[in-house]
Amino acid sequence: MKNWKMAKTLFLICSFLILFSGFTLVHTFASASGEPSPASSEELVISVESGDTLWSIARTHKNPALDTRQAVEAISERNRLASPLIQSGQELIIPAKLLP
Repeated sequence: MKNWKMAKTLFLICSFLILFSGFTLVHTFASASGEPSPASSEELVISVESGDTLWSIARTHKNPALDTRQAVEAISERNRLASPLIQSGQELIIPAKLLP
């Protein structure tokens, strides 16, 4: 009976440690976005104006041969945006590969 309690306790401790480690890893990767790296000389930095959306910015600044959805994704990734919501006055970097 004593061995069973000890095994049960050891199992619970190991389970908690594994679960806690998983949460720590997920939190680390989720918060790794942070600030984007500075714009290179080939990239374009724009200031978001009232009424702008990622879609309208992508459509305006992309190469006509590119799909707008791909441009939105590239802008989001380059600026490490967690959501598609942007604010007036926010600066966005348009990747060089999108520009005409």
